[in-house]
Amino acid sequence: MLMEMLFLVAGCTLLFYGGDWLVDGIAGLANRLRVSPIVVAFVVMGFGTSAPELFVAADAMMANKPDIAVGNIVGSNIANLLLVLALTGLIAPLTIDRDVLRIDGSAMLVGALLFWTTAYDGSVSRMDALLLVMAMLTYLTLRWRSLELRDEVPDTCEKGLFPCLAKCGLALVALPVGAHVFIEAAVEIAGMLGASDAVIGLTVVAIGTSLPEMAACVAAALRQKSGVILGGILGSNVFNGSLVIGGAAFVAPVAVAQSFLDFWIPVMILATTASLFFLRTGFTLSRREASVMLASYAAIFAI
Repeated sequence: MLMEMLFLVAGCTLLFYGGDWLVDGIAGLANRLRVSPIVVAFVVMGFGTSAPELFVAADAMMANKPDIAVGNIVGSNIANLLLVLALTGLIAPLTIDRDVLRIDGSAMLVGALLFWTTAYDGSVSRMDALLLVMAMLTYLTLRWRSLELRDEVPDTCEKGLFPCLAKCGLALVALPVGAHVFIEAAVEIAGMLGASDAVIGLTVVAIGTSLPEMAACVAAALRQKSGVILGGILGSNVFNGSLVIGGAAFVAPVAVAQSFLDFWIPVMILATTASLFFLRTGFTLSRREASVMLASYAAIFAI
């Protein structure tokens, strides 16, 4: 058990730093290319911190562990909202951008519903994956055009091109290696404890792959960067429900267990709806609302 725990920590560490390096590297590239800060928050941070989920889901499918792949995605989306967003809200109340909440928040809810629709027959096929990926790319294209028309573009860049590319390269090595080590250790521990793959995917794997979001959002909360937090979490959840599950299904069609369809995916949609409701009330996330979200996260796994 000790060796497996060490491998679990090692995999989690690689995922954490890999996600952080990827976010930092791509953000630097975005500045070099004079891309809007909102694109960095939603697209770059959202995709960058979803990269661990993508590698874990793909690795799980190659290991024929669909419950871990689905549990990772669903559990990560729940954790992003009720754990990561709530923790940052406890650090400092968040001020919400109305346009980001209206456009990207709606995209997150639609994405969750679309994921449920494609999985409703008990599997996510390669055709379903293509639909999810095309929907995401279409949304990004339309969102990019809307941002280009009105958002301020950064005028300066502190980092050179090579350091940004180097960090991206290191991240793309660390993420798949970390995912493989993490999955292997999680499966071994699951067998030793008698837990199902679904439970491991929903808890240990989901929280582990949410660490990049948590680290980035806590750092942003300490700097009172509410837009970065909201954009990153919304972006991560949208990517998880489209490109991540789509990438896993391209490896092999993903079988979705009945427990996900009956309970966990509806819980994810409920968490999404409740979080959007809290964010819309006064367009702030207060510490009281954050506390309710955090308590709800604990209650879900106590059932």
